[in-house]
Amino acid sequence: MNFKEIVKELHTQIAEKNINFLIGSGASVPYFPTLGNIEKILTEREHSESVRQLIYLHYFNEILSKNIDLLDEAKDCEYYVTNNYRKFIRGLINIMNYRNSRISPKRANIFTTNYDLFFERAIDYEQRNNSSIILNDGGNGYFFRTLSSENFHKTVSRNGVFDNYQKELPTINLIKCHGSVNWNKSFIENQEVIEIQNNLELLRSIRNYAEKIEIKDAEKKVIQQYLSSDELDKDVELKMHEIAELNYISLESFFNEYKKLMIINPEKSKFKNTVMDEYYYSMLRLLSYELERDQTILIVFGFSFADEHIRNLIKRSIHNPYLRIYIFAYKRGQGKEFKRLLQCENQKNIVIIEPAENMPPIDLFQFNKILFEEVFEDD
Repeated sequence: MNFKEIVKELHTQIAEKNINFLIGSGASVPYFPTLGNIEKILTEREHSESVRQLIYLHYFNEILSKNIDLLDEAKDCEYYVTNNYRKFIRGLINIMNYRNSRISPKRANIFTTNYDLFFERAIDYEQRNNSSIILNDGGNGYFFRTLSSENFHKTVSRNGVFDNYQKELPTINLIKCHGSVNWNKSFIENQEVIEIQNNLELLRSIRNYAEKIEIKDAEKKVIQQYLSSDELDKDVELKMHEIAELNYISLESFFNEYKKLMIINPEKSKFKNTVMDEYYYSMLRLLSYELERDQTILIVFGFSFADEHIRNLIKRSIHNPYLRIYIFAYKRGQGKEFKRLLQCENQKNIVIIEPAENMPPIDLFQFNKILFEEVFEDD
């Protein structure tokens, strides 16, 4: 099929089938840069503990700490990205509103490996104008909100004033497989739970520790060079050790606070955390269950397939004849790498969508245009 035929088929599928999205870090670019080689370097190279902590300091400063600014509505530094997320939510809600809930549920599952709060912020904005949108982030409670995978199996309806009708409301299940910056570890009767705290108190505390470590501009360039190079440069490695050793006491204090974050870190060891591990695998089971259902589609965007557990789960689900998978590639030629990773050269139920000739790369703005072209044709 050519590009137009694929898009036409996708519009039909998204209007009728059980909808699942798998969204990766590419959706939040350029506000949050992609990980680059950090995961590969943390996994494949041997480091002293202080160098490893220095890498995480850079990762925190460049990516995670910027979530704090997302809570400040007076700032518009991320406006372009937030606006694209809002268009995505609006398009999805409009499609679900046209559905007959007795045939197709007014529900979409968004599985994401992102820790950031763009989805939450975008949905919060949209709910101010549309009280019929339901966000289910897996939380339960009011003052003390805890997370559980059981909370995703809910349907919300609106009744008429005299109970003369009942209308299912469009629901978005936001399933954050790798954790979130607004999650904290708490306890209920000595049992570990994940608490959702939107004040980002822990993130602010970590930033206070990070700000006590003075990294000069020249040293930042060394760190960036170390993390961007595929080949290990001995001189750069030596400089990394020097920077880390000069700051080893402050780095250790920072890292002890950083480890409290309830996220899956970009390395295979991932810091052992029992409650986070349990949640991670319960989300994988939920994804597996959704992909085994009849009349289901999975739309993948901004995801590199670096997570081997999710990658292997998708490879197993390919054998479901009622499943259709659409994978969006950012640029032409990227689809070959996806096919190699998924070993799906001969699978007909996987469609890889690359930009057509003379098309720009498929970022979140272009992704929205492709998915919801008719919805936004008057924008």
